[in-house]
This record gives sequence, structure tokens and C-alpha cells, in this order.
Amino acid sequence: MSDNPYEKAYQREKLARNEAEHLLEDLSRKLYDKNEELNRLYEDLKRNQSIMVQQEKLASVGELASGIAHEINNPVGFCLTNINSLQDQLPILLEACAAGSPDWDAEKRADADYLREDLPILIRETIDGLISIQTIVRDLRYYSRNSNQDAFSGADLNQGIKSTLNVLRNKISAQYQIHLALGDLPLIHCNQGKLNQVFTNLILNGLQAMGASGNLYIDSYQDGDQVVIRISDDGPGIDNAIALEIFQPFYTTKKVGDGTGLGLSISRSIITELHAGQICLVKDGRGQGATFEIRIPIEQEDLGSA
Repeated sequence: MSDNPYEKAYQREKLARNEAEHLLEDLSRKLYDKNEELNRLYEDLKRNQSIMVQQEKLASVGELASGIAHEINNPVGFCLTNINSLQDQLPILLEACAAGSPDWDAEKRADADYLREDLPILIRETIDGLISIQTIVRDLRYYSRNSNQDAFSGADLNQGIKSTLNVLRNKISAQYQIHLALGDLPLIHCNQGKLNQVFTNLILNGLQAMGASGNLYIDSYQDGDQVVIRISDDGPGIDNAIALEIFQPFYTTKKVGDGTGLGLSISRSIITELHAGQICLVKDGRGQGATFEIRIPIEQEDLGSA
């Protein structure tokens, strides 16, 4: 090496620069590998979250199906009982219509008299049962309307709320009082099926928060170019410290096994991303319970799927 001090300084600087370049290259390679690993983990997380969302939806569908089956089973049961009773009494009816019935003895006349009294009751009860089944099926169809999950159409949100309550009535015991104050709303261009999913999540959350009994308030009204839905309960309420966290995926205050913590997260996605609306926790002075407010623009475009 030259004795020239400038040359020595240059060589030292060159060596340091090479070492720095090698170090930077090594760090860049490690950073790239870490970034690729994070991307893989992120994709795995998105896939797992999508699976969890579908599991949450399937769990809700299974739970609702069980309740609906119970609701339908009751009227079907007494309709079948009435039909069997009519079948048993049909020979008496046919004989009463046949010629020669004046020759009946006292026992047959007593049977005919009983049938004249019983038949209108059996028919009326059977019709009531069939109407009940028809109502449940109609509400279920409205509740889950749009077999195409991304379809938008004009919908009556008040009817959606009523249908949701009817579908959930197996969950709403006599200890719960439902207070409806539904105002006049225009038809909204929306995905009714997914909005009904939001109503379901908020209503069930309210019922669970109140425990064995309580009051649930559901209001709707038009505010300028928006429709507003408020769902309130008189349960213990939600601490302000977690008011923002409750909409985060997988956040839940329920016991392990009672929920995945995706209900409110899915609801927020449906309202904000799919319908360009807002959903938030508000206070309305009714008590210590929670009030969720949904705002949806009356005029909007189909923004895609959530």
C-alpha cells in the first residue's frame, strides 16, 4: 500500500464503503424476506378472517333455522291434529248428507249435533294455523330476499325490521318488551338481505345485553337525504373506553364459545362499505343501555359486495 496519506485514507474509505454496501445489501435482503413473510401472513389472515365470517353467518343461519323450525312446527302440529279429527268425523258427515238420515237413532243425532258445533272450530283453527305458517314463510322470504347476495333493489326498511323481528320471535320471550316507532320512509336502493343481517346482529346483541328481560326500542325516521334506524336496549350499556373497539374484528365481551366477535364488524362493513352509510354507538338519554344508530343515504349506487 502506498505511503501517501491521501491514498491510505481513500483505501480506508473505499473499504468502509464496500462493507457498508454489503451490510446494506444484507439488510435489504433480510427486509425483503421479512416483507414477503408478512405478505404471506397477511394473506393467510385474510383467508382465515373470511372463513370466520362465513362461519359466523352459517352459525346465525343455523340458529335462526332452528327457531323457525320450532315456530312452524307448532301450527303444523295442530293443523295435522285437526285434519286427523276431521278425517275421523268424515263418515258421520257423509252419512248426514246421505238420504235416509232421518232414520238415525239418538246416538247418531248426538254425533251429528256435535259435529255441527265442532266442524267450524276445527276449520277456523286450521285456517289460522296455515295463515301463521304462511306469515312465517313470507317473513323469512323477505328477511333473506335477494338470492343474489350482491343484488340491490328498492326496499322498505320498516318491513325489513318487522320481518326480522318475526323471524327472531322464537328468541324474543314474553319478558322482553319491543317498542316500535317506525316513521314514514321512502324505498331505499339497497341490499335488503344484508341490511336484515345487520338488524339481526343488533337486535340479538341487545337481547343478550339485557339478560333475561328488558325493553328494546327500534325507531326509524327520515333525516334530510338519509334514513335513520336506531336500536336501543336498557341493559348495562357499553363503557366509553371500548366504544371504538367493539367494531373491530374478533372483539367480543361475551364468554368463550358464545360468539366470534364478528357481528358488529360485519355490520359496519355492510353499512359503510356496501351502502356508503354510517353506524355508531350513541347515547339518547333513555337509560344506561346501548343505542346503535344507522344512517343510510336514500340515493346511492351499488357499491359492491361486503
